[in-house]
Amino acid sequence: MEKHGKGDPDIGAAHAGSDGNGRFGVAVAPGELRIVQDLLNTASIRRAGGDVPDLLDAPDTAARWLDAYGIAGDSPGLSDLRSLRDAIRRSLVERDHGPDRDDGAGPAVVESVARVRLEADGAVRLVPGSVGIAALGQRVLLAIYDAQLAGIWRRLKLCRNPLCAVAFWDSSRNTSGVWHDVRTCGNVANLRKSRARRGRPGTDLPTGGPH
Repeated sequence: MEKHGKGDPDIGAAHAGSDGNGRFGVAVAPGELRIVQDLLNTASIRRAGGDVPDLLDAPDTAARWLDAYGIAGDSPGLSDLRSLRDAIRRSLVERDHGPDRDDGAGPAVVESVARVRLEADGAVRLVPGSVGIAALGQRVLLAIYDAQLAGIWRRLKLCRNPLCAVAFWDSSRNTSGVWHDVRTCGNVANLRKSRARRGRPGTDLPTGGPH
Protein backbone atom coordinates (compact mmCIF):
# COMPACT_ATOMS: atom_id res chain seq x y z
CA MET A 1 0.00 0.00 0.00
CA GLU A 2 1.32 3.42 -0.90
CA LYS A 3 2.26 5.57 2.07
CA HIS A 4 1.52 9.28 2.12
CA GLY A 5 3.89 11.76 3.65
CA LYS A 6 3.08 14.41 6.20
CA GLY A 7 1.11 17.22 4.64
CA ASP A 8 -0.07 15.17 1.64
CA PRO A 9 -3.38 16.79 0.63
CA ASP A 10 -4.98 13.44 -0.22
CA ILE A 11 -4.40 11.76 3.13
CA GLY A 12 -7.17 11.31 5.64
CA ALA A 13 -10.38 10.62 3.73
CA ALA A 14 -10.05 6.86 4.15
CA HIS A 15 -9.14 7.20 7.83
CA ALA A 16 -11.83 9.66 8.90
CA GLY A 17 -13.80 8.17 11.77
CA SER A 18 -10.86 6.72 13.68
CA ASP A 19 -11.56 9.11 16.58
CA GLY A 20 -14.32 11.62 15.87
CA ASN A 21 -16.86 9.45 14.09
CA GLY A 22 -15.45 6.20 15.46
CA ARG A 23 -16.08 7.00 19.12
CA PHE A 24 -19.80 7.41 18.46
CA GLY A 25 -20.22 4.47 16.11
CA VAL A 26 -22.14 6.50 13.52
CA ALA A 27 -22.39 5.71 9.82
CA VAL A 28 -20.00 8.02 8.01
CA ALA A 29 -20.95 10.50 5.31
CA PRO A 30 -19.75 9.84 1.75
CA GLY A 31 -16.60 11.23 0.17
CA GLU A 32 -14.99 14.36 1.59
CA LEU A 33 -18.02 15.00 3.78
CA ARG A 34 -16.80 12.27 6.11
CA ILE A 35 -13.92 14.61 7.01
CA VAL A 36 -16.42 17.36 7.85
CA GLN A 37 -18.39 14.90 9.97
CA ASP A 38 -15.24 13.64 11.67
CA LEU A 39 -14.25 17.20 12.57
CA LEU A 40 -17.72 17.95 13.95
CA ASN A 41 -17.57 14.84 16.11
CA THR A 42 -14.35 15.94 17.80
CA ALA A 43 -16.43 18.38 19.86
CA SER A 44 -17.28 17.88 23.51
CA ILE A 45 -20.72 16.33 23.87
CA ARG A 46 -22.83 16.85 26.98
CA ARG A 47 -24.27 13.68 28.51
CA ALA A 48 -26.20 12.94 31.65
CA GLY A 49 -23.58 10.34 32.58
CA GLY A 50 -20.63 12.67 32.01
CA ASP A 51 -19.33 14.83 29.20
CA VAL A 52 -17.49 13.32 26.23
CA PRO A 53 -14.23 15.30 25.92
CA ASP A 54 -13.19 17.62 23.11
CA LEU A 55 -10.60 15.71 21.04
CA LEU A 56 -8.96 18.96 19.91
CA ASP A 57 -8.58 20.30 23.44
CA ALA A 58 -5.89 18.05 24.88
CA PRO A 59 -2.52 17.93 23.04
CA ASP A 60 -2.35 14.12 22.91
CA THR A 61 -5.82 13.54 21.48
CA ALA A 62 -5.46 16.47 19.08
CA ALA A 63 -2.14 15.09 17.82
CA ARG A 64 -3.65 11.64 17.27
CA TRP A 65 -6.63 13.07 15.36
CA LEU A 66 -4.44 15.33 13.20
CA ASP A 67 -2.05 12.48 12.47
CA ALA A 68 -4.80 10.66 10.55
CA TYR A 69 -4.69 13.57 8.11
CA GLY A 70 -0.92 13.66 7.84
CA ILE A 71 -0.57 16.75 10.04
CA ALA A 72 1.89 17.10 12.91
CA GLY A 73 0.29 17.63 16.29
CA ASP A 74 2.30 20.77 16.98
CA SER A 75 1.24 22.48 13.75
CA PRO A 76 -0.08 26.03 14.14
CA GLY A 77 -3.74 26.82 13.63
CA LEU A 78 -5.49 24.38 15.97
CA SER A 79 -7.56 27.13 17.59
CA ASP A 80 -8.72 28.25 14.13
CA LEU A 81 -9.78 24.67 13.35
CA ARG A 82 -11.79 24.52 16.58
CA SER A 83 -13.43 27.84 15.68
CA LEU A 84 -14.33 26.49 12.23
CA ARG A 85 -15.78 23.32 13.75
CA ASP A 86 -17.87 25.26 16.25
CA ALA A 87 -19.11 27.65 13.55
CA ILE A 88 -20.25 24.73 11.38
CA ARG A 89 -21.95 23.01 14.29
CA ARG A 90 -23.76 26.23 15.20
CA SER A 91 -24.90 26.71 11.61
CA LEU A 92 -26.37 23.19 11.59
CA VAL A 93 -28.22 23.89 14.83
CA GLU A 94 -29.58 27.10 13.32
CA ARG A 95 -30.59 25.34 10.11
CA ASP A 96 -32.25 22.23 11.54
CA HIS A 97 -33.22 23.01 15.13
CA GLY A 98 -33.85 26.76 15.16
CA PRO A 99 -31.75 29.38 17.00
CA ASP A 100 -29.30 27.94 19.52
CA ARG A 101 -31.00 28.37 22.87
CA ASP A 102 -27.80 28.01 24.88
CA ASP A 103 -26.48 31.53 24.35
CA GLY A 104 -28.57 33.04 21.56
CA ALA A 105 -25.54 33.70 19.34
CA GLY A 106 -25.85 33.14 15.60
CA PRO A 107 -23.42 31.22 13.37
CA ALA A 108 -20.04 32.87 12.88
CA VAL A 109 -18.69 33.89 9.47
CA VAL A 110 -15.49 32.06 8.51
CA GLU A 111 -13.36 33.04 5.52
CA SER A 112 -10.60 31.11 3.75
CA VAL A 113 -8.69 31.35 0.47
CA ALA A 114 -8.58 28.51 -2.05
CA ARG A 115 -7.02 28.13 -5.51
CA VAL A 116 -8.86 27.47 -8.77
CA ARG A 117 -7.14 24.77 -10.86
CA LEU A 118 -7.71 23.63 -14.44
CA GLU A 119 -7.24 19.86 -14.56
CA ALA A 120 -5.83 17.92 -17.52
CA ASP A 121 -9.33 16.69 -18.38
CA GLY A 122 -10.60 20.26 -18.66
CA ALA A 123 -12.44 20.27 -15.33
CA VAL A 124 -12.07 23.33 -13.12
CA ARG A 125 -11.76 22.61 -9.41
CA LEU A 126 -11.22 24.52 -6.21
CA VAL A 127 -8.29 23.17 -4.23
CA PRO A 128 -6.76 24.11 -0.85
CA GLY A 129 -4.28 26.95 -1.10
CA SER A 130 -2.39 26.26 2.12
CA VAL A 131 -0.67 23.43 3.99
CA GLY A 132 -1.15 21.74 7.35
CA ILE A 133 -4.14 22.62 9.50
CA ALA A 134 -5.06 25.56 7.28
CA ALA A 135 -5.29 23.23 4.27
CA LEU A 136 -7.47 20.82 6.25
CA GLY A 137 -9.82 23.66 7.14
CA GLN A 138 -10.03 24.60 3.48
CA ARG A 139 -10.81 20.98 2.56
CA VAL A 140 -13.65 21.05 5.05
CA LEU A 141 -15.10 24.24 3.56
CA LEU A 142 -14.66 22.98 -0.02
CA ALA A 143 -16.40 19.70 0.89
CA ILE A 144 -19.35 21.67 2.25
CA TYR A 145 -19.38 23.84 -0.87
CA ASP A 146 -19.42 20.79 -3.17
CA ALA A 147 -22.15 19.15 -1.07
CA GLN A 148 -24.28 22.28 -1.30
CA LEU A 149 -23.87 22.30 -5.10
CA ALA A 150 -24.83 18.62 -5.21
CA GLY A 151 -27.87 19.19 -2.98
CA ILE A 152 -26.75 16.76 -0.26
CA TRP A 153 -25.50 19.12 2.45
CA ARG A 154 -28.83 18.91 4.30
CA ARG A 155 -28.16 15.21 4.95
CA LEU A 156 -25.34 15.97 7.37
CA LYS A 157 -27.06 16.83 10.65
CA LEU A 158 -26.63 17.04 14.41
CA CYS A 159 -28.74 14.70 16.52
CA ARG A 160 -31.74 16.57 17.90
CA ASN A 161 -31.22 15.09 21.38
CA PRO A 162 -29.65 18.06 23.26
CA LEU A 163 -27.64 15.60 25.38
CA CYS A 164 -26.12 14.04 22.27
CA ALA A 165 -25.76 16.41 19.26
CA VAL A 166 -23.60 13.87 17.41
CA ALA A 167 -23.06 14.63 13.72
CA PHE A 168 -24.71 11.91 11.61
CA TRP A 169 -25.50 11.20 7.98
CA ASP A 170 -29.24 11.14 7.28
CA SER A 171 -29.77 8.43 4.68
CA SER A 172 -33.58 8.51 4.87
CA ARG A 173 -35.36 8.82 1.54
CA ASN A 174 -36.99 12.18 2.35
CA THR A 175 -34.17 13.58 4.54
CA SER A 176 -36.43 13.45 7.60
CA GLY A 177 -34.04 11.91 10.13
CA VAL A 178 -33.46 13.87 13.35
CA TRP A 179 -31.78 11.27 15.62
CA HIS A 180 -28.35 9.72 15.14
CA ASP A 181 -29.94 6.49 16.42
CA VAL A 182 -33.71 6.14 16.71
CA ARG A 183 -33.31 3.21 19.12
CA THR A 184 -31.52 5.36 21.67
CA CYS A 185 -32.04 9.09 21.22
CA GLY A 186 -35.38 8.65 19.44
CA ASN A 187 -36.77 6.36 22.11
CA VAL A 188 -35.49 8.65 24.87
CA ALA A 189 -37.26 11.62 23.31
CA ASN A 190 -40.50 9.70 22.90
CA LEU A 191 -40.33 8.50 26.50
CA ARG A 192 -39.75 12.06 27.72
CA LYS A 193 -42.80 13.24 25.79
CA SER A 194 -44.87 10.41 27.19
CA ARG A 195 -43.81 11.19 30.77
CA ALA A 196 -44.36 14.91 30.23
CA ARG A 197 -47.94 14.21 29.15
CA ARG A 198 -48.41 12.28 32.40
CA GLY A 199 -46.71 15.02 34.43
CA ARG A 200 -43.51 13.03 35.07
CA PRO A 201 -40.47 14.90 33.70
CA GLY A 202 -38.08 11.92 33.76
CA THR A 203 -34.93 14.02 34.07
CA ASP A 204 -32.66 11.03 34.70
CA LEU A 205 -33.33 9.24 31.45
CA PRO A 206 -30.27 7.84 29.62
CA THR A 207 -28.88 9.54 26.55
CA GLY A 208 -27.79 8.21 23.19
CA GLY A 209 -24.09 8.94 23.39
CA PRO A 210 -21.22 6.53 22.80
CA HIS A 211 -21.92 2.85 23.40
